[in-house]
Amino acid sequence: MNATVVTLPTVESLSEEIGRIVAERQGLRAGGADHDALEENRRRLAAAQARLSQLLIERYLPHAESA
Repeated sequence: MNATVVTLPTVESLSEEIGRIVAERQGLRAGGADHDALEENRRRLAAAQARLSQLLIERYLPHAESA
């Protein structure tokens, strides 16, 4: 039986991932990529940004117990 270890993203790791996706997007645009490639990249970028927003909210929003 193989156990799979799942590592949850951190704010820092997602920020780095967003930077990589943006750099990829710039390369796609410079290379004249087609609509489908740009759309797939845009969706990955939007998903990463949404997850980053959630992590930041979880990090900085006061919890009900401590309020």
